[in-house]
Amino acid sequence: MNSKQTTRISHQPIFKKIMTASLLLMSAAFSAPTAAAAETGTMIILSFDGMRHDFAEKYILNGSMPHLKKLKKEGWHAQNITTVSPSLTAASHASIATGAKPEKTGFVSNEFHYSGRKLTNTKDAFEANIRVSPLWKEVKRQGKVTAAVGFPGSNPKQKNEADYSIYYGDILAESSYETLDFNPVAQWKNTPKSFSIPQEAHMKIKLKGNRDRHIHILAIDSSNNHKKDYDRFYLSETPDAHSTNTITAMNTWGRFPLHIEDADTAGFIFKLKGSKNDLSSIKFYRTAVTTSLIKGPEGFKEAIIKRFGFFPDQDDLPAYKKGWISRKEYEEINENFANWLADASLFIKTEYKPDLLMFYEPHIDLEEHTFLLTDPRQPGYNEKTVEKYETYIQWAYEQADEIIGKTMAAMSENDRLFIVSDHGMEPIHSRLSPNYELKKAGLLKLNKKGEVDLSQSKAYAVASGTTAHIYINLKGREKGGIVDPKDYEKVQNIIVDTFKVIKDERKHTSRKKLFSYHFNEWRDHVTNDGLDWQETKDTAYSFFSIIRDKKENPYEKIIETDWKKAKMIDHPNAGDVWLSAAPGYLIGKDAKQAIGPTTELGSHGGDPERRELRPVFYAYGKDIMYGETKRRLSTLDIAPTVYRLMELKSPSFIDGKPIIELMK
Repeated sequence: MNSKQTTRISHQPIFKKIMTASLLLMSAAFSAPTAAAAETGTMIILSFDGMRHDFAEKYILNGSMPHLKKLKKEGWHAQNITTVSPSLTAASHASIATGAKPEKTGFVSNEFHYSGRKLTNTKDAFEANIRVSPLWKEVKRQGKVTAAVGFPGSNPKQKNEADYSIYYGDILAESSYETLDFNPVAQWKNTPKSFSIPQEAHMKIKLKGNRDRHIHILAIDSSNNHKKDYDRFYLSETPDAHSTNTITAMNTWGRFPLHIEDADTAGFIFKLKGSKNDLSSIKFYRTAVTTSLIKGPEGFKEAIIKRFGFFPDQDDLPAYKKGWISRKEYEEINENFANWLADASLFIKTEYKPDLLMFYEPHIDLEEHTFLLTDPRQPGYNEKTVEKYETYIQWAYEQADEIIGKTMAAMSENDRLFIVSDHGMEPIHSRLSPNYELKKAGLLKLNKKGEVDLSQSKAYAVASGTTAHIYINLKGREKGGIVDPKDYEKVQNIIVDTFKVIKDERKHTSRKKLFSYHFNEWRDHVTNDGLDWQETKDTAYSFFSIIRDKKENPYEKIIETDWKKAKMIDHPNAGDVWLSAAPGYLIGKDAKQAIGPTTELGSHGGDPERRELRPVFYAYGKDIMYGETKRRLSTLDIAPTVYRLMELKSPSFIDGKPIIELMK
């Protein structure tokens, strides 16, 4: 895998030199996109999921992000940019890619319900189809060459793929940690020379869809030091050294590709973990078995696989929490995935010269969801843990900066680069359960197994992050619906009234600690962001309102179906009532308790006006101005700016406006 050899495969047809005018014109037409890309450069959009505006600026200032600092100094950036509502990954990326609001893209959440199905039948937005044309499809339609790697919404299964497309596939097996039992070789063929008796072990991987695989492991002692010193390991699906997939050493990462009939790539990375070379106590750790989707012209998939191997697992937080792997190993798994995406993307840029390249990096979002410990009300909050978790988040930003540096190094003088994010992240201290409230109000019924009884349930909540859509089980609209249309408004009003009266009566922490925390946050915000006096007064209220004695409703927004009046999402995928949590609250799916503790320390989805949820936008390269703007911008403005820079026609559905001041 990861061969240093570059395989160059052209995506254009090869024409013979036939001196016929019509054929020459045809040849010119076919080769035009590549020529255009070479002359005009590549428009690159690199998205870092969850990159907070204030964190990025902080790490630029403290020297942790030197590449982004250089990009900011030599390029252009937005000081005041917001994302869409809901501020969720799928919804926000769909709007970045289209310039259209969620009511047009259909991505009203990370997970939602399609009408006409059972109420509990939901759709993962990352597997759904954007309802209006995204950049990679529209730019392609206008005669340019496009590429999308891992970018949310670019799933080639939905038939809106770019010319060159790589996307997440399936997880065929979760990660594992097993003890290996080695015995003298009995069935291996072509065994290499060993100075101790060759040993073998065997393990079984249960794959999704009854496609189990057997992994044979051969241990060889290759050093003539008169000790049992097994230092070389052969791994194969058949016990034959000549057909070995991987050769590795103890405590060293190895890669094991698998051939899965309906997957473009599949495999896992692993490590034989032990402190002794006598095989007495060896553990076998492996990541999840992952697959991918790779679409493009003939030869493209083969070129990607030959150079980069299988699409790896992006992280393994559960293994880290269980103690199977160290923090260093956890970071190495993350870095392996981040570099795979970046390297494959930049390979596509170099070899195939797309006019537009969009790729995605997820790890800041993951670290902030898990380790954003900044609020005294959060579980586990103490000075030592706060300091440790801060280093984890800083590591994720430093990793992002390495990707930025690698991308900048691959750019030519004609290229342009947009660094964007979909949203920020805010600290979470408590978990809400709208389905518990619906159950308490008699609108949701559970059977003896704790499952939703649709024959008796009038409403059901589908949660994502700090938001939730509540769908009414309406006759004629939902499969098996029980609510008569004439009772629709009555049920809707009961739902709204139910959530309007909820209060969080618990005591989280002392007002003194809260005041100290929010004062420091407010002071840093005023200092780092250079706010004027009016802005300073406005932000003071949001920072200090939380320490008032009054018990607030943890559901900040409760909005019924009149979406247009409420300036919210007007789309069939949206619920009949929409909930948005107040700062500090996550919304869960179960129906166990009204308000409880959370294991997730960071989340998003709520009001995009909140400082913690502000995304980033930096621009660099050909025809990009130097400097900044304090003007209010939206991530909806990114796509129309791309169309303007590429001198293409903007689709009529776009809600954003081109950012004229960033263009020379």
